[in-house]
Amino acid sequence: GKGTATVALTNLEHVYDGTEKAATATSVPAGLAVDFTYDGSSNAPVGAGSYAVTGTVNEANWQGSATGTSELGKGTATVALGNLAQAYDGTPKSATATTVPAGLAVEFTYDGFTNGPVEVGSYVVTGWVDEVNWQGSATGTLAIGKGLATVILGDLEQRYDGTARIATATTVPGGLTVAITYDGFPTAPTGVGSYAVAGVVDDTVYHGSTTGTLVVSKGNQTILNFLPADG
Repeated sequence: GKGTATVALTNLEHVYDGTEKAATATSVPAGLAVDFTYDGSSNAPVGAGSYAVTGTVNEANWQGSATGTSELGKGTATVALGNLAQAYDGTPKSATATTVPAGLAVEFTYDGFTNGPVEVGSYVVTGWVDEVNWQGSATGTLAIGKGLATVILGDLEQRYDGTARIATATTVPGGLTVAITYDGFPTAPTGVGSYAVAGVVDDTVYHGSTTGTLVVSKGNQTILNFLPADG
């Protein structure tokens, strides 16, 4: 009968890279041909996972076999976060990511939550690869700044009437509070003249400003003519 050979499996730990990962074996006596199966298949595995390996001597005069487990770990991908500086507009803000190799699926959390933040502020972002064969992660900070509002000044041409001449302002989005100054002062002028007007949005989630000139012209004067009474 065939002699009994000793078989020792080797090369059982690998990292995924898209290629087949085959086991190897040493034998006593040395140099014997050994055939392998992986979970019963003769094809060496490619994807990450654990595989039952059997190595069997294939010789005319020798027999012997060994079993073991081939561990194929996930490959390490590089993750680069993007879109981390955004402006408030009332909608959730999400980071983006690119990966090497390209196109891998990436999941995100923001301060530990899966929903993208809405409000102005800074949020710790973690992005990690969610793939069967790849792993990798990156952290960063998503900063949501105040949104830019449009400010439009109105009532910039008025006539003197002895009362304060106040400019108005409208905003987009509407309804924002606007602080108005006249030549740098918050008090509206009363006298005839030209005044540099600045309107600045005063809001927790929006910023914006504009400038203009308030022109106060002379007021209309009514002159009454009195005719002398007949003498």
